[in-house]
Amino acid sequence: MSNSNLTPRCLSIGGKEIRVIDDHQYALLIWGTLFQSRKQPMVLVSIDYHPDTNPPFWLWAYQKAMAIDPDREAELVEKFQRRMLAALEPLDLDSVQRVMGQMRNDEHINTAMELGYLRDYHMINCMEKHVYSRGSHYLVPENQFGSLEDTMFKNIELPLERINAEELILDIDLDYFLRPENFELDLDQNSIFADLVRQAQIITVARSKTYFDFLKTDTFTIESCEEKLIGLLEKIIRK
Repeated sequence: MSNSNLTPRCLSIGGKEIRVIDDHQYALLIWGTLFQSRKQPMVLVSIDYHPDTNPPFWLWAYQKAMAIDPDREAELVEKFQRRMLAALEPLDLDSVQRVMGQMRNDEHINTAMELGYLRDYHMINCMEKHVYSRGSHYLVPENQFGSLEDTMFKNIELPLERINAEELILDIDLDYFLRPENFELDLDQNSIFADLVRQAQIITVARSKTYFDFLKTDTFTIESCEEKLIGLLEKIIRK
């Protein structure tokens, strides 16, 4: 586990707080810290190549259930998930940190919903348009993978009118970006991403290096991608 997961790279640009971690599930601790101070659930807008909305502790519970009795898989998975969640105290981040080893990097969003850190989420991704009882998914067209342009947000029909700036967390996974050109955003022509950045109460960024290296279609590095995103955020915030 990288130290940046428990000690994120912290930036403050124009009063806007940005936190950068290596593995996406550790955003849960940052959202929990925000919940500690605000005492109210937030609304997440997440931009990611993957949907990252598997149930809490699903893989850990599934593997444990299959090792015990494959015929009782569904029953045991739910039992083990509930046992893990019951051990968590939303305002006690130590209790959450202790179980991060059992959480995968696609289980943190619905865990945050269970803990009350989030009341809703909007998951923008390139893989699945899931329909769950809570939260909403938006599938980016293949010809717009990595895009932050207004046309992408309009094509996926992100309901901006439902997103209250006072409760917005903006979350970005670097594996969404496939090439350096994704950051060449004309802010005079594209305002939706810029508005989300300005309105967000905090911005969390996951580096997800393994997935980034696998998905990228150009020769740029994870370090270059991170700095290009930070540069774009700074340009927006200071504009």
